[in-house]
Amino acid sequence: MEIVEYKSPGHPDTLTDLAVESCANLLENYYTTYYGHVLHYNVDKALFLAGDVRVHYGGGEVIKNPCFILGGQVSRLNNVLRKRLANAVIDVVGQVLPNLKSFDIEIRSSNVSGNLDRIAKNKKKLCNDSSFGCGYYPLSKSEQLVKDIACSMTTILSDKKLPIGELFKILLTPKSIIVSSPLYAKEVRSCSEYRSIKKEIQRVLSAVAGRSVVFNPDFELGYPYLTLCGSSIECGDDGQVGRGNRFNGLITPCRPMTLEAFHGKNNQTHIGKLYQKQAHEEARRLYKKLGKAVEVFLVGKIGHPIDNPEMYIR
Repeated sequence: MEIVEYKSPGHPDTLTDLAVESCANLLENYYTTYYGHVLHYNVDKALFLAGDVRVHYGGGEVIKNPCFILGGQVSRLNNVLRKRLANAVIDVVGQVLPNLKSFDIEIRSSNVSGNLDRIAKNKKKLCNDSSFGCGYYPLSKSEQLVKDIACSMTTILSDKKLPIGELFKILLTPKSIIVSSPLYAKEVRSCSEYRSIKKEIQRVLSAVAGRSVVFNPDFELGYPYLTLCGSSIECGDDGQVGRGNRFNGLITPCRPMTLEAFHGKNNQTHIGKLYQKQAHEEARRLYKKLGKAVEVFLVGKIGHPIDNPEMYIR
């Protein structure tokens, strides 16, 4: 029994992940440039609050802008750094959702605790948290199928022949495959047009999956999924760090999976991030060596060397 989920870059959760990861990379470069080493930061706490729109076949109007709120800890936070962080968020959102014309930003990051500041200054890399990472290899057939469907949806989006939004979500269970994505309201003028597009997408995706795929099942219940900007961030669906895809690009509740957010964590010292990547890489290496499916768990303790985790394999 498997349940597998995927959220595209335009999904509010994934979009929030991408934004904080861009902020993390900016901070690493900024600190290296101006201080000669990476100071402590963790910007893995953020919310992207949905706005409000009125949308209907043929168009709609924006009532309230979405609002991105960045939390977490940032060393030596000043107005220059605040502006750079805001610009990093603007750049990412603009790349993913070019039709989101306006949104608000609040930088609410706070100062750094003394202990974590001292850990960051240590010449030897030390864990800045007690945490773990886990990974596995290879992907199951169901997991690979979800990735194949995601690739097909990305192709449909890139071709621009059908008016789907930049957000799409895939949910696979033993009984069904459901794909949801809003259609651009300005390009869909009637219920019959919507139904025709829905059938075409179902035909294409079902051919890829080799089984029936249902696209936007809420349509039959009288709720057409329409959008102005390409994502539900415009109305009713907030984004939060850590609720998007895990390091391997999927959400897999039937597999070992840490609740630690990967994105936005310190690239140098946060093992909740580093050990996720390392665990997947180690599982891949062991699979190639042993020829058997492998799960790897890495555990570290705050203040202890990063390069000496507890390792468990099954």
